[in-house]
Amino acid sequence: MFDKNVVFTGKHAEYLRALAQGSSKPDPNHDWPFKMNYQVLMAAPVIGFLCHRFSPKDNDKNIQENKIFVEQLINNIDQLELIYRTIVLLAQQDSVSFDERMNRAFRYDRDEEKRSKGDEIFKGYVRGGIEILYEQLIQDAETKSDDIHRLKDFVDLCDQFEHEDDPEYIYKFCREAGI
Repeated sequence: MFDKNVVFTGKHAEYLRALAQGSSKPDPNHDWPFKMNYQVLMAAPVIGFLCHRFSPKDNDKNIQENKIFVEQLINNIDQLELIYRTIVLLAQQDSVSFDERMNRAFRYDRDEEKRSKGDEIFKGYVRGGIEILYEQLIQDAETKSDDIHRLKDFVDLCDQFEHEDDPEYIYKFCREAGI
């Protein structure tokens, strides 16, 4: 999945441009929440999954595509694979057997056709997460002050998912995953 450029089209390409500075020149009226596109790719699927936001691909040809180059993916492959495997393993628990979710998450890596269902699940949550990030951090923000307030509100929203120190929450999460 992470052995070639990741290409975003339509509104997701535009949202990604708004979220990550990349090679854009600094703007005195705006701060980007992310420096690089790959950082959005690492955050978006988790946010999309936790917020239950799965989004289909937008193929609007009037919007220039946006890419994350393979070199950036390879440099972060361990984290990306962990995020991918976790999302694919936990998604569709009510409609897909645990064995098939395990296959999609771990066993189909080298078979692109078999892996395609897992890839589409992951990409759907990436797109959903990009939409949430854009809506929460960028949309209707016009000043640096707006950026700061939106970031604070987003951190407050994410606090509801903060349970890493609670062993009971971890056990519950594992039980839900069938582990």
